[in-house]
Amino acid sequence: MTLEELFLEADRIGNKYLTPNEIEEFNQQLSKEVAEIGDLIEQQFPDTEIEIIDYSNTITKKSRQQRNQKTYRTTKL
Repeated sequence: MTLEELFLEADRIGNKYLTPNEIEEFNQQLSKEVAEIGDLIEQQFPDTEIEIIDYSNTITKKSRQQRNQKTYRTTKL
């Protein structure tokens, strides 16, 4: 059993002893904390560059030789 499976099993067992209201309250609190962490990460590491991925079908000589590989081009603005 993997560590992730153990955590999921422990969560499932723990939820048997909680009321639906307690589970909902916990999930709301967890969601709020995750959002706050996301906001802090965004403040500390802002993504100021816009990246565009070009999936057009422009075929170069090199990509013709590597037909099994998907190619794309990124452009930073």
